[in-house]
Amino acid sequence: MPGATQSIIIDTPAKVIYDVVLDFKNYPKFLKESKNVQILESNAKSIIAEFEIRVIKTLSYTLDFKMTPHKKIVWSFIQGDLFKDNKGSWTFKPLGKDKTEAVYNAEIELGILVPKVITNMLVGSNLPNMLNAFKKQAERIYNKRSYPSPHYSLLR
Repeated sequence: MPGATQSIIIDTPAKVIYDVVLDFKNYPKFLKESKNVQILESNAKSIIAEFEIRVIKTLSYTLDFKMTPHKKIVWSFIQGDLFKDNKGSWTFKPLGKDKTEAVYNAEIELGILVPKVITNMLVGSNLPNMLNAFKKQAERIYNKRSYPSPHYSLLR
């Protein structure tokens, strides 16, 4: 299954980037491919969310997220349009008071008739841009000192 792993250093505590990753409803505001996210179920240890993204074509899929607060988020595939599988994780490693290494890992398998360009965009070529978007969002929130904001209340 095609996969990719990449890390990025973010100038915030691990809690901030952890909360930004779980702030699915705001993805369309800072991730250009994200069109809509709907939370289907949520509790302190898991979230089931349905995503709609546009990467050459509009794709919809549902993922189940399991969380270890401020340390790790792991997801698994439930269902989707063109996906056969989609699993991965975020791991957050504190590097000091206001610095975190965020490690993103994803493995995606699409149907046989899906053009390879879509698979490559989802797994690899968009990854640096996506990580930078999360970094900018987390640092913007943290630097404005608007953290914690009201939309993180579902995560507590």
